[in-house]
Amino acid sequence: MIPFAIGSLAVLAMLQASIAGPREAYADCLHEAGVQATAQKMAPDQYSAFATQQCAAAAGKFKDALVAFDTKNGVKRARAASDAQLQLDDYVAMSAEKYAARAPKPKIVPTPAPVAAAAPVEPGKSN
Repeated sequence: MIPFAIGSLAVLAMLQASIAGPREAYADCLHEAGVQATAQKMAPDQYSAFATQQCAAAAGKFKDALVAFDTKNGVKRARAASDAQLQLDDYVAMSAEKYAARAPKPKIVPTPAPVAAAAPVEPGKSN
């Protein structure tokens, strides 16, 4: 019984290690996307789409690793894929929040206050 438990723990440790590389590569890619977006002075609302596009390959590898890990642990493939996509979305959302916090702020030009219009005068009446 004890050798089986030790073997199971060793297998789980190896599986988690198989996720570490793709996770780190994806996180690094999102960081690099943030650097590129800053250099391009990209608006924060455009960052998520930009990062998703820039890191599509790393995201695919990370998602595949997550799905493989979950399915080997008894999770159905559809559920594993859904959970993996949620993790990817969380990574992008966190990266977008970080980018928005450090993104260059646009200069706001104050607009003059509106001037009230005079009351209309009906024809035939004078003030």
